[in-house]
Amino acid sequence: MRALPVACLLLIGSWIALPALAQSVAMARPASLAATPNGGTAPAAPLASPAPALAPVDPTEQAIRLLAERELGTRNRIEIRVGQLDTRVQLAPCASAEPFVPPGGKLWGRTQVGIRCTAGASWSVRLPVHIQVFAMVAIANTALSQGAALNASDVRLEEFDLTRENTPLVTDPTTLNGKQLTRSIAAGQPLRVDALRVPPTVNAGDPVQIIVVGQGFSLTSDGVALTPGSEGQSLRVRTESGRVIAGTLRDRTVELRL
Repeated sequence: MRALPVACLLLIGSWIALPALAQSVAMARPASLAATPNGGTAPAAPLASPAPALAPVDPTEQAIRLLAERELGTRNRIEIRVGQLDTRVQLAPCASAEPFVPPGGKLWGRTQVGIRCTAGASWSVRLPVHIQVFAMVAIANTALSQGAALNASDVRLEEFDLTRENTPLVTDPTTLNGKQLTRSIAAGQPLRVDALRVPPTVNAGDPVQIIVVGQGFSLTSDGVALTPGSEGQSLRVRTESGRVIAGTLRDRTVELRL
């Protein structure tokens, strides 16, 4: 059976209404000459320029875009580039097809989208696509060293392709206030959420107070921090008797609930 062109094979049909590929332009038939009051002739009015035809819309790309927006949301700008099927693939004619995410796949970066025929034949293929998701993220104005205390003025908001990073990026500069970097960042690079930490309020070796809270009672004693910790984090401490316990750090007090 003769294979149809890819553009015909991948019509989305009932899954998405295809827009018109061009717009009809009505044009009046001009007269070559027009009579003048004195019996002479004068050139006819110049012809109006025809309206430009609408650019063809790739139904496959449109359908994949709707699928991506359904999965990723419409908050961020999405760019999609659709690749080509292997020219050696022979497919039966299909009246309607729909895209889907293959098992284990994701609509992110260089990936593949499945296309299955839903009317006229029974086949399923994978089409290479490149999906980019752009959002405004925090970009370092200058080189920032590990351990540097941050604030919102250290960065600027700039559109960035999120698919270039595997971890979440900072999108709100105000969340940087009071944070420290766990690694150095070069100028012009985006700030990753996992590169930030809250500065420790207690360092290893610092004296702390320990409070053990049970049902109807509480016991207080002194201890020494074994690791650095920040407010609300779990902290390991050594009690006066030498026992090692872990509790929640709250205002330089380690709280342990029984």
